[in-house]
Amino acid sequence: MGLTREIGEFVAGLRFERVPAGAVETVTRGFIDCVGVMLAGLAEPVASVVAKSVGFAGPVARLAEFGETGLAAPDLALIYGAAAHALDYDDTGLNGHPSAVLVPAILAEAQEVGADGKQMIAAYVAGYEVWAELVEREPDSLHQKGWHPSAVYGTLATAAASAVLRKLDAELATRAVGIAASLSSGVVANFGSMTKPFHLGRTAQSGLTATRLAQAGLTASADAVEHDLGFLRAVSPAGLVDTSRPAHLGAPWRIEKFGINVKLYPMCFGSHRILDAMIDTCAANNIAAGDIANVEVDLSINSTKVLRNHRPKTALEAKFSAEFAMAAAALAGRCGADEVSDGFVTRPEVQAFFDKVRIHPLTEKDPEEPTRSPFDQVRITLADGRALASLPVYEPRGHFKRGVARDVLWRKFADCAAATVSQDRAPALFDALQNLSRLTSVTELRPALASAAE
Repeated sequence: MGLTREIGEFVAGLRFERVPAGAVETVTRGFIDCVGVMLAGLAEPVASVVAKSVGFAGPVARLAEFGETGLAAPDLALIYGAAAHALDYDDTGLNGHPSAVLVPAILAEAQEVGADGKQMIAAYVAGYEVWAELVEREPDSLHQKGWHPSAVYGTLATAAASAVLRKLDAELATRAVGIAASLSSGVVANFGSMTKPFHLGRTAQSGLTATRLAQAGLTASADAVEHDLGFLRAVSPAGLVDTSRPAHLGAPWRIEKFGINVKLYPMCFGSHRILDAMIDTCAANNIAAGDIANVEVDLSINSTKVLRNHRPKTALEAKFSAEFAMAAAALAGRCGADEVSDGFVTRPEVQAFFDKVRIHPLTEKDPEEPTRSPFDQVRITLADGRALASLPVYEPRGHFKRGVARDVLWRKFADCAAATVSQDRAPALFDALQNLSRLTSVTELRPALASAAE
């Protein structure tokens, strides 16, 4: 049949009744976490910039109310997606950021077509499974070639999610995926700038655009994904991608195996294992930053390429800096919103600490996640000559395998939502999202919100 057609068939036949219970729980957690960081991101400059670009003239915080916006769904998805990724605090999985692409697109599309929570869950699962299918065929990280995986794989995944919500048949769904294959883009060189969160907004927008173009009659090749001159080979770093095996969509369900990882630091996920290692080692040994002579960081080679800013001057740059992660952990004993701020990043003691950090790339690959090393670790030499090593960190806090407690998820949601939602309304929104499968429409979220400005 060919991979592009197999994706179209899978998407056209996916309904909530086929979704396993474990996946419903994962999707619900993804919606909660993503909506939280999206609400925070709506207060960031990038959200205002992209909103202005599509002609939205009102206060961007109004978009948190899920009311009438006057925007077409693709344009609303653009703003929601950029906001969801603005702080780089959104969840990760599949070598990317699935929720910050899928949730904004699904929320925007669901408002337009009147979808209920069950349909939204099915749409997310469709997008996730398509994304996973594509990722599993590629042994190398797209980062190595300069591609932003979320913006590349995510466009096809979003088209799949949109196809579920718009109830496209197999022929139109296949066509939409083929169109989406020509809309994927995003380069790593733009990490640390507003363009990185724009990548995810554009990805959400492009996926919705693809389904509309398919419905309007635009044609696309039915082998656009797997052809020798198609999507997978075009983006493959070394050309080792598998374009021939049959698809395994929903057999087994990848979302149950890989899940999503909730970020507990507003930093690139590549820094989270070393953050855990540094924070825990300093706390356990009562180490102050002034006691440290140098820090040796053993980090996956892929993460060293993404954490490319060795002397960041802004919070955006610091999100992609292993040196900054170590400085924040040593100086503050944490790495939260207060630390990932321009004021903290430019402090003299923070800037001076960068010189103490040395990065050592690890070339060994984790068999389950080849884009990372089996573990990360930090080694500290103190001014008095003593040497300490952290325990190897295999999975950071918030990782799918470790889980995240409801109270931890709530605290993160409440902290993020405070940027655009009044304190007394945040619990109602959190509860509504926890019951996503019982939501009759996105409009049920509206009474749970009130702009903090009102």
